[in-house]
Amino acid sequence: MKIMTQYKDGNYSIDVSRGILRDKISDYIKNYNQVFYLADKNVYDLHKNGKLSFIDEPILMEQGEASKYFDAFSSLLETLLEKGIQRTSLLVIIGGGAAGDAGGFAASSILRGVDYIHVPTTLLAHDSSIGGKTAINSKHGKNLIGAFYRPKGVIYDLDFLDSLPESEILSGFGEVIKHALLRDQQTVDALMETTINGIDINEIEPFIIKGIETKMDHVIRDENEADVRKHLNLGHTLGHAIEYRYKMPHGIAVTLGIYAALYISNELNQEQTFDLKHYYEYFKGLNYPIDMLKEIDADEMISLMSKDKKNQSVNRVGYIVMNSTGEARFTELEQDLLTKFINSLKESL
Repeated sequence: MKIMTQYKDGNYSIDVSRGILRDKISDYIKNYNQVFYLADKNVYDLHKNGKLSFIDEPILMEQGEASKYFDAFSSLLETLLEKGIQRTSLLVIIGGGAAGDAGGFAASSILRGVDYIHVPTTLLAHDSSIGGKTAINSKHGKNLIGAFYRPKGVIYDLDFLDSLPESEILSGFGEVIKHALLRDQQTVDALMETTINGIDINEIEPFIIKGIETKMDHVIRDENEADVRKHLNLGHTLGHAIEYRYKMPHGIAVTLGIYAALYISNELNQEQTFDLKHYYEYFKGLNYPIDMLKEIDADEMISLMSKDKKNQSVNRVGYIVMNSTGEARFTELEQDLLTKFINSLKESL
């Protein structure tokens, strides 16, 4: 399936299917004299004798989030410069969300910008590869240094998902849940029914497509995150703090953040907009560590959340809440009120 972006200019395609990698890459690289392959170490080790056997001497990136810190990022840039990268070169970035974030930021910054395409290899990257957000981490928090920089294309070969461990499937599925909540109740109900007994990659492929379409809709309407694109951060404000503090996989932490956002939404709406018991049992049944929310320290979480890039005011935290399924909104919560919500959430579990 091909999904085309709908910007005024600078559009690109997102190709999603099985077994498409080599042919689609060939379509891109024929337009460049010099191509550099950047690959997550773990992904390359898994597939170097299979799907990636056609690649000679890729530049290997640190696995996962380790690629998004200064030392690894600096090493990547220096390696590209040493190999003689030019402004007319193409980067092909192969890996999950972290590789895409770091590799995309490298493309945006080296020589003031070179072209790149992303080859997502995880379920999580169905979200992160769309929309041109690139970033690396700081000691102060996640994704605080980066740029909006569109790829020339995305090649999402779903064959890669067959080799994912359960933790990676759970992590990526957190973003699938998020997109369903941002879409409509019908999608949420269908997704929960399909996965009530577990997550089967083949069965959720239609929801992966819906997730890409949902994200693309938000990004096209608001590329630089001034308005509705912020809604895509549902679950991420607290989720990023949990991820950073407990070194938890991104999408798993986001799922905990989603549950917290639904709880806070109920509190702000002053009604039971969301059946929290239903979501608790669903997340628990899929082996998300939802009870870990009992352990978080409100002051520590707010200290981390106060550094979130969405914040617009001192002593307030920007937060995405839900008026109802399919209707998100951005609000700013006083830190004292957010402390109260977190502590009451802990008590409710």
